[in-house]
Amino acid sequence: MDARASIQRYLVQGGTGWAGIAPAGSLLRVIDVDAKQVGDLVLFRRDDPTDRFSAGNTRKMANSIFISTGTVMWSTRYRQLAQIEVDTVGRHDLLASACTPYDYPIRFGERGIGHRACLSNLSEALKPYGIEESLIPDPMNVFMRQDVHPDGTTEVLEAPSAAGDHLELRLLEECIVGLSACPQDLNPTNGWHVTDLAVEIEPPATTV
Repeated sequence: MDARASIQRYLVQGGTGWAGIAPAGSLLRVIDVDAKQVGDLVLFRRDDPTDRFSAGNTRKMANSIFISTGTVMWSTRYRQLAQIEVDTVGRHDLLASACTPYDYPIRFGERGIGHRACLSNLSEALKPYGIEESLIPDPMNVFMRQDVHPDGTTEVLEAPSAAGDHLELRLLEECIVGLSACPQDLNPTNGWHVTDLAVEIEPPATTV
């Protein structure tokens, strides 16, 4: 049997969210379908969703704001949730919180009123798993480029990912996964044009 036949594949349409289960040992692959599309990624331990991905703890343990191949994604209680095994882009953001329906009107005025947002996308997708909005942590912003200048100010630039670029995470615990194909089109985050992401969950290798 072709091993790839057992891979679960999902299309996350631009500006929407998705959630699913990734078993321990499985490979979670996030793919940029058309280029320059950011994804807000969150993880929750399936056996205790109150222990979830922590961007702050991941920065602390990596001793860096930049993460790539080899970086471990840590939980709020310092459990190792996943590790990056393959990264064709090498640039992701651990500083920005998810865009929300609360900040859009403040940041973008009337243009932001009623705009879709990553926090809403994640909340909708994760609700069937019993995860409420208040439990959703700051995400790993896959493919996002945010530069930090010497004076401490930050600047969001277009995502550097090309079509087909991908990130692969090896799950170290069984996790509930949430992903938003970021709907931001009011700054350069997604190259001013929101597109799709794809998700693949490859089951753990089995021995005969």
